[in-house]
Amino acid sequence: MQPNGGIKTRNTLQRMAKAMVEVGEGCTAEDLKRRNFTPDQIGTLGPKASEIATDMAQFA
Repeated sequence: MQPNGGIKTRNTLQRMAKAMVEVGEGCTAEDLKRRNFTPDQIGTLGPKASEIATDMAQFA
C-alpha cells in the first residue's frame, strides 16, 4: 500500500482521497493531475485513495 511507508505517503493518500470526494463521482486521473498529483502518485496511490474516498463519502 505505501511504497516507502512514510508519513508523506500517508498524507498524500489522504489528500488524494479528499480531492476525489471534492470532485465527486466520476473523478478522473486528469482531475487529480489538475490538483497537482503526479502520474506516479495517481498510479500507485489511486486505487487505495479511491477506497478511502468511497468510505469518506458514505459517512459524510
